Amino acid sequence: MSLFVTSPSIVYGVGMEFGIRIDQPNLDEPGASRRLHYGRPAAPSMVILNGTGSGFDGGSESPELSLKWMPRGIADYRSEGRAYRLSGSAQLLLNRGQPYRLNMRGASESFVLFFPRAAADAAWQAQTGTGENLPEVPTAAGPSPANLQSHLAVLRAEARAPKPDENRLQETCWAVLAEIVSLAMTRRGLAMRIPAARRATREELVRRLLRAQTYLAEVGAKATLAGAAEAAALSPFHLVRLFTAAFGETPLAHGTGLRLERAHCELANTRRSVAEIAEAAGYESRTAFDRAFARRYGATPGAVRAAR
Repeated sequence: MSLFVTSPSIVYGVGMEFGIRIDQPNLDEPGASRRLHYGRPAAPSMVILNGTGSGFDGGSESPELSLKWMPRGIADYRSEGRAYRLSGSAQLLLNRGQPYRLNMRGASESFVLFFPRAAADAAWQAQTGTGENLPEVPTAAGPSPANLQSHLAVLRAEARAPKPDENRLQETCWAVLAEIVSLAMTRRGLAMRIPAARRATREELVRRLLRAQTYLAEVGAKATLAGAAEAAALSPFHLVRLFTAAFGETPLAHGTGLRLERAHCELANTRRSVAEIAEAAGYESRTAFDRAFARRYGATPGAVRAAR
């Protein structure tokens, strides 16, 4: 099913307009596939590619800036000779013009966002206060910050609704892009803080550290230093040294921070009880959770929930 909705495009900056295109191929039930387009026909579009199927092999030779996520299942990506496996919290950020191949393994759902060059550059300029265009960032798969993951979940739910709300789509697309720009800044900062002379070495170490970060995010309170080191293919000594240089804290301390960050986002944006959120964050008692949360954020979980 295809639908083109004639409506005002997203306007960002002087003279720039962007539409939104939703492409939802269903490889198992082609009749359930659909395409929606919001905005003027000639305007460049932000693209939401949300595919489902029991298997898929494909790719692109010159895509725009993109973020790949697998809400369900597993996918193997290859780009410039490197392999990235996506599942769970791991997401892949690719630079514009960076070719890739994708293989979805078994029953899976992919959620991919593509942003036009002008939109990505405008978002970078707005956040940096410069006239520079979005630079390249180290290509790596890792967990997204809690705010980005929250916006992605909202965008996915809206895109899959029977009648997506255009205003909500527009707002959330820009919110996601703003978080992607922040993520790009963080990734570039990581590479700069790693003590290695060659750029290629720094970028490879970023990929390894993000594999350790993904392990910490997915295993949660049961994570160990040995497990994080194995995920990064580094010795525990080198992992602690490089991780602390890049992130400013040790791996296990960072894992605790990731859980508290997720808890903060859920307190502010969901209706889950504080007790449920504390348990999901790996705390056996509400008192311990409150104490750790207050140390990090300067406010109790109850205060954050009350202020939303």
